[in-house]
Amino acid sequence: MKVVTKIIITSFFLTFFSFAIGQNSRVLTLEECISIAMDQNYSIIISDKNLEIIENNVTLAPFLPTLSLTSRYTDSKFNNRNLNQTGDRERSTVNSSSINSGVSFNWRLFDGFNMFATREKQLQLLSQGEYAFKSTVENLVLKISSQFYYIISLTNQVNLLQEVVGISEIRYNQALTRYNIGSDSGLEFKQAKIYLNSDSSRLMLQQENLKNAYIELYNLMNIPFSSSCIIKDTICTDRQLSLDYVIQSAMVNNSKVRGLINGEQIALLDLKIAKSQRYPTLDLVASYNYNFSESQMFPSRFNEANGYNWGLSLSIPIFYGGEISRRVRNAAISYENSSLLIEKTKQDIESEIMQLFNMYNHNLRLIDFEEENRQSAYMNLDAAMEKYRLGSLSGIEFRDYQLSYLDASDRKLRAIYQAKVLELTLKLLAGDLF
Repeated sequence: MKVVTKIIITSFFLTFFSFAIGQNSRVLTLEECISIAMDQNYSIIISDKNLEIIENNVTLAPFLPTLSLTSRYTDSKFNNRNLNQTGDRERSTVNSSSINSGVSFNWRLFDGFNMFATREKQLQLLSQGEYAFKSTVENLVLKISSQFYYIISLTNQVNLLQEVVGISEIRYNQALTRYNIGSDSGLEFKQAKIYLNSDSSRLMLQQENLKNAYIELYNLMNIPFSSSCIIKDTICTDRQLSLDYVIQSAMVNNSKVRGLINGEQIALLDLKIAKSQRYPTLDLVASYNYNFSESQMFPSRFNEANGYNWGLSLSIPIFYGGEISRRVRNAAISYENSSLLIEKTKQDIESEIMQLFNMYNHNLRLIDFEEENRQSAYMNLDAAMEKYRLGSLSGIEFRDYQLSYLDASDRKLRAIYQAKVLELTLKLLAGDLF
């Protein structure tokens, strides 16, 4: 226990200064990071505006009549020159003007149910857009969560390296003391200094990686890069995750699958729209027109007429060069392809889930395995430090014990992080990330 106490005292100052710097920092939870990103991330804002465009496209326009107003005014001036039989020249100027105005009303009463299919297509496009927006949100949540836990993992690795540096400092001080009293050659304390510098360099590199990880998190949250935030949390894995549950949930709730199902419905509606062109169309039409003209060329100086008309317009398609049949065939092929794409996507997702789940289980087992290795390595290191202090263990042998502890601890931290990322990815595929 004396050795452990020395390590704690040695690394106390690094921890103290880090804590002092973070006193004015804001401690962020995962929920706060996600909440900030939902409000400020550019991908979410753009996706939300795209969804708003789709919402604006859902209207009753296919069922409503059209009303238009047209008006035209013209004015003309003609200069005439005539040479009569007597040789006299005659010149005259003729002015004329006209006004044509009208109001047109058109209401399609029947078009082979095209209007109903168009309206339903608008709703399906809206639903597809909502799943696209949800997919954007899910991917952002996955990125935020992965980065959040990556920072925690890097923080733990920094703490581990601080502990290793503390051990190397103790070893260096002991070697230097023995050298000063003449019990050891200068080779041992010089080698201990090299190891201390190597561990310190590794610690500095990991601290730099931690800073960059925070910058990436700020980027995802769209907050100033100069922000001062810290994350204090632990990584807990969900060991109750079931492969059958993930697969069954993915087949129903996966955003990509749901979007493709909407795409299949849209393709079916496109087929109905194409077939509707084979049916006759019936329109209710009405109009009111006003015409006024004035000219010096006619016996009457001006002419004025106004009135209205209404009626029914029936159009029956007979032959359009096989264009309608071509459109129907292409729409039918698109519908078949959309159905096949759903099955292919489900197959790909199931394959991906099974592979990820195997990796997930492997990392869970690795966590337990490396924890045993870490505890054993720590006990060996503790005993080795005492032997080294007494001079019964060489510096190279001590370094082996030190690296063994470092490697086992590092492998455990990496396994925990990888297991958490795989867990989040599986929940994303299952449509159960949030």
